[in-house]
Amino acid sequence: MKLIMCIHNHQPVGNMDSILEEAYTRSYMPFFNVLKDYPAVKLNVHFTGYLFGWLKEHKPDYIRLLKELHDRGQLEIVSGGMYEPILALLPEDDALMQIKLHRDMMEETFGARPKGMWLAERVYEPHLPKIMAKAGIGYTIIDDNHFKSIGFKEDELYGYFVSEFQGEKIFIFPGLEVLRYAIPFKSIEKVDECFRDLKNAGADVAIFGDDGEKFGLWPGTYDYVYDKEHWLESFFRYLTENASWLETVHFSGYIAATPPQGRVYLACQSYREMEEWCLPPERASEYGKLLHEDNLPYREFFKGGYYRHFLVKYSESNDMHKRMMRVSKLAEGNPAAKEHVYMAQANDSYWHGVFGGLYLPHLRGSVWRHLIEAQKALDPKEPFADGYIEDINLDGHDEAVIRNNEIEATFRLKEGGSLYGLDFKPSSVNIMATLKRRYEGYHEKIKEAVAESSADGTKTIHDMVMAKEEGLEKYLHYDWYRRASLVDHVLGTEATLDAFYRCEYQEPTDFVREPYRAELAAKDGAVDLVLKREGHFWQGGTVFPLEIEKKVGIVKGNAGLSVDYRLTGGVGVPFLIGVEFNFAFLGTGGDRYMETEKGRRGLTEHGALDASSRVKFHDPYQDVDVFLEFSEPAELWTFPVEVVSLSENGFERNYQSTMIMPVWQVNLSGGARRIRITLKLDKAR
Repeated sequence: MKLIMCIHNHQPVGNMDSILEEAYTRSYMPFFNVLKDYPAVKLNVHFTGYLFGWLKEHKPDYIRLLKELHDRGQLEIVSGGMYEPILALLPEDDALMQIKLHRDMMEETFGARPKGMWLAERVYEPHLPKIMAKAGIGYTIIDDNHFKSIGFKEDELYGYFVSEFQGEKIFIFPGLEVLRYAIPFKSIEKVDECFRDLKNAGADVAIFGDDGEKFGLWPGTYDYVYDKEHWLESFFRYLTENASWLETVHFSGYIAATPPQGRVYLACQSYREMEEWCLPPERASEYGKLLHEDNLPYREFFKGGYYRHFLVKYSESNDMHKRMMRVSKLAEGNPAAKEHVYMAQANDSYWHGVFGGLYLPHLRGSVWRHLIEAQKALDPKEPFADGYIEDINLDGHDEAVIRNNEIEATFRLKEGGSLYGLDFKPSSVNIMATLKRRYEGYHEKIKEAVAESSADGTKTIHDMVMAKEEGLEKYLHYDWYRRASLVDHVLGTEATLDAFYRCEYQEPTDFVREPYRAELAAKDGAVDLVLKREGHFWQGGTVFPLEIEKKVGIVKGNAGLSVDYRLTGGVGVPFLIGVEFNFAFLGTGGDRYMETEKGRRGLTEHGALDASSRVKFHDPYQDVDVFLEFSEPAELWTFPVEVVSLSENGFERNYQSTMIMPVWQVNLSGGARRIRITLKLDKAR
């Protein structure tokens, strides 16, 4: 029996050097240090472009080791998209170039152009064979789940298949789930039983493909794989000693010696866990319970969700994706801008499960940084100011954009006329790349997770339930609206900050999630966006008319917005008006702070601050200072927006933004109320 093993090593664009260093020390380096002593073991290996570039810069001896293993015939190099994008979500030309860039890098390093590729997150769609074939790719590997869901049986998957789209063909290998869950989590004796069972079932070849990080970086695996149990060394020794009946081979060698099993046409699919994560949260929880039942009949037909639903599940992900698509189109013919677009296509920031980095602000920040860098390369060189209203998010509703050479501001007209994106171009940061607090299906496990302080490192990641700190359940609050800025809250005078923080209160009006009308006016290097809503205020059994108008102004050459509020209507009782802002800083410690006339405070301050007419935020790590000034002093409500998310290391609390809301008391019996807010951005001083 032949054994094809493919190891996929990946770190996302924008990940911190300390994380890459840890992954290298605990996984990438020890893995190949062990492999070099077993020259009879053949391996297929894929490094994503961002990780490989980091290794070339920081670990030249490691690259030399990889070249040595390749030159002696032990390694076959597998290609992929340069920055590990989901190919199905890209324009075709971008997908082709992502593959070309990676193949170029591998050929430059190893002297051979890869023939196969790793498909990011195994997200397959029927048109991809054409793209891969046009890019010069001959084969790929995905999960057996893709095959089983359309009717293949386990014993029909010992080989590879041919598929095509519009006459362009590709060979597809099904990686076996039974091996992914055995290696390296089960003992060598159990792995041997698994191989012998496959052979006895008539398998000519067994195919294993999975993440390299599970060999040392996943929780509990370093001691098990290297330091104490020496699992990997035992495994390679086992393969060497059993080579008479279990021979490791490369993809290309197997293709050259063996014809395909037949033709296949696969559906839109990913790996089974991903199909759980992309479901709506309540359904994901139900699906997960059913999926893990021991006696679930015909499990292979139990299909989950569709990867693209992440763009529905998380509007923040859709914002990044549609901005990427728009900038990519504008950047045609501009190599400098395109390179940043490619880096912004790294998949991790667009989704969330046990893996996936949507909940990690530094990964979302990386996407926005590269998109802003690309836009800067496309902007006019001379100062300008303009704006437009169109459906940029492709959700059937118009958004408004006003911009100049310093900033770009994006407004959600269908939901409160809120400001949900603010790019500060000098520092290439979207200071409003926030994330709302959402219910996730796995939150049901929090109480159990809090009680469990450790997990068995030999379990698979999908079986682990861990909590990284005590008391996570007290952070499980869910927002009923998008975390953005210029969110107009009209509150009763009895409203409290604590209820507002928990999102357990009622607003007696209809502004936060309702549409605003928008008009643009441009003149002499200035643009005004006028946003209006004729709403209602409910008091007991009485309904009062209430209108909010906010005029947002921008001028060329200036990194700021002026916002003029005008409240009118027949509301017969006093009320509170709060204008919510959310600023996405990359963390809260170190030299970061907020400051009012009353003094300096941390970004995680929770409370109602004394009336102030200004507040400053300082974030040297993103190289940005934010200034808010008010035409009249306001009490300031503030708290950190934090989510409880799940990662491979367990449940954790993640800071997303700092909420600051000036609050004024309003009485319209004397006529219209006017308030002016000025927002300015600068590089950190």
